Amino acid sequence: MSWDSFNLGDVFLLDLGKVIIQWNGPESNTRERLKAMLLAKDIRDRERGGRAEIRVVDGDQEGASPELTTALQSVLGDRPRKIKPSTPDEVVDQQQKATVLLYRGWGPLAGPPGRPPDRAPCRFPPPARQEFINMKGYPYGTNVETVNDGAESAMFKQLFQTWAVRDQTVGLGRASSLLELKFDATLLHARPELAAQERMVDNGEGKVEVWRIENLELAPVESQWHGFFYGGDCYLVLYTYGVNHQPRYILYIWQGRHATPDELAASAYQAVEVDRQFDGEPVQVRVSMGKEPRHFLAIFKGKLVIFEVRPRRTGAGSNEPEPPVRLFQIHGTDQSNTKAVEVPAFASSLNSNDVFLLRTQTEHYLWYGKVRAPP
Repeated sequence: MSWDSFNLGDVFLLDLGKVIIQWNGPESNTRERLKAMLLAKDIRDRERGGRAEIRVVDGDQEGASPELTTALQSVLGDRPRKIKPSTPDEVVDQQQKATVLLYRGWGPLAGPPGRPPDRAPCRFPPPARQEFINMKGYPYGTNVETVNDGAESAMFKQLFQTWAVRDQTVGLGRASSLLELKFDATLLHARPELAAQERMVDNGEGKVEVWRIENLELAPVESQWHGFFYGGDCYLVLYTYGVNHQPRYILYIWQGRHATPDELAASAYQAVEVDRQFDGEPVQVRVSMGKEPRHFLAIFKGKLVIFEVRPRRTGAGSNEPEPPVRLFQIHGTDQSNTKAVEVPAFASSLNSNDVFLLRTQTEHYLWYGKVRAPP
């Protein structure tokens, strides 16, 4: 374990127990940094009980993290003036394929007596382990580790090119809820008692910045498009407000239900990067599509529109045509809690508790449920 293992094109993790340091090679790409961050998070959550701290050092800006650089050198020795150049990914892939083998076994395996076979944890008895080691010609002291389905360690999963976990929430950083925040009732226009109940920090009049995840990077969203969200995308919304003349930050991570796993993971990774730019001050709040908290709605002043999907690009920079008919369900009672959510354009989508907007290529129609009488 030394600097000789490092190169400029890859990302490395140094696990110090209470601290996990991620060193980003200057020539590493976003996907490599993202995968390393996910691995570090998995080690923290599964093997450190969530108590380890993840810190990041950029290889070309080590002077900005003197404490972490000192920690690296205390373990790895003095940093050489030049780090080895990067190795092409194709070469590394071939090397890994040559050293990692996957065998599939079958046949009866021992399990606890009295438990159904499909629920019994399989046991690979020591004699069988040693027989396998001898058959393959491996050293006598080769370690054998048992891995149970659903409880795979981070080090095991990183050996695979992809590893999907069903129903896993993808996210990084110190996500928090608004329960920890206080609000100034004097800033609220009306019903401060409701604001207290909903954990509103203010009336949504602060500064708003929005980014969309594009190709795993942050793309700024122009102000005229703030409040338009698509279910196939992920967004970061940085809200800045003041407390005693000091800036405070909330970083909302909005994740569409049709976003790809890479986009979901990238949104969490980019949230960490934004958090670093503000010295860890922002409180991170993950927002699932359709479950927007009241303060998030208040930011957009009743103009939040959630589209099911974004028209795909068809080439030459053009988009496929939008659906000729779109139906939106309107939720809310005032501009602090109102949003429009696209639903399937069928009569079965209507209900008597809400208002619906039907948009065609030439006309717009408002449909009022019985409970929602027109103004």
